[in-house]
Amino acid sequence: MDRKIYLRGMAGQYWYNFTEGLAYVLLYRPTPKELIYEKKVPYGKEKKQYVNILTRKDLEGKKKPLFIYIHGGGWISGITEMRNNYISSWAKEGFFTASISYTVAPQKQYPDPIQEIYDAIDFLFDNKEKYNFDTDNIVIAGESAGGYYIMYLACAIADKSLLQKAGLTFRHCDEFSVKAMVSHCGCYNLESLLDDSKKQSKFPDMKMMATTFLGRSKQDAIAWLKTEEGKLASPKISEKFPPTFVTWCTRDWLRYEAFDLMKELESYGVPYGEFKGDGIIGNHAWTIVTVFKKGKECFEKSKEFVMGYID
Repeated sequence: MDRKIYLRGMAGQYWYNFTEGLAYVLLYRPTPKELIYEKKVPYGKEKKQYVNILTRKDLEGKKKPLFIYIHGGGWISGITEMRNNYISSWAKEGFFTASISYTVAPQKQYPDPIQEIYDAIDFLFDNKEKYNFDTDNIVIAGESAGGYYIMYLACAIADKSLLQKAGLTFRHCDEFSVKAMVSHCGCYNLESLLDDSKKQSKFPDMKMMATTFLGRSKQDAIAWLKTEEGKLASPKISEKFPPTFVTWCTRDWLRYEAFDLMKELESYGVPYGEFKGDGIIGNHAWTIVTVFKKGKECFEKSKEFVMGYID
């Protein structure tokens, strides 16, 4: 990776982790007493390779649907634990929840973080008897860049040849079937995010984030994304996608990604739900902030949607 791209990415990482840290302090809530919290369960040997697990105490020994969450942070940052308040809401509803941590850019670039996420899911499936979750009832969710990762997961399920083409390994791919997805202000089309004519490209620092993730300058990244290899980097929607609940926020440039996503889902006949984050949760990805009334409303709407597909 070019040194300038690396240094710029590291500066962005420090800044965004700092701002997330402040938000974490302000929005922190202790783990609800009815939940078991297993923190930083390793799925690999590296520092960021772990999952946080939250599940209800009274459901120990009982089969539970699986809820997997992948945090965002523009591919360059993200405090996994900051999402615990949101994930606790799903755990209280009876889900076995696993929040995946992964190594961000510039320390690792595409496709390495995707491989780590697959490794984390392989770890969970290797221990499915221990954790006693239901592999027939899986929900995946993420916000911002986490929305990119869950859509990439959906692509691998829809077209398993993608794994080989992208040089990825997902041992349990044949067993991994998703009933529904929840995308909070997710991004998925890297070409659009780097295209100055697209409104979503105006998201603050988007070009820095995307080029750091791809390890290429803007010009090189745009050219590479048009190649056969580069086209694999952007998730492609298809009729095989699971039903998807899409949230977007009124003060967020990535709402245009959500609008494009919903149009594509509709064109392929994929069921989807929608929630507009406005008022106090009108900023990017604040639809996961359940300490606010509007955030709780978003959770309830998404839960209602998801439960329509869970057995």
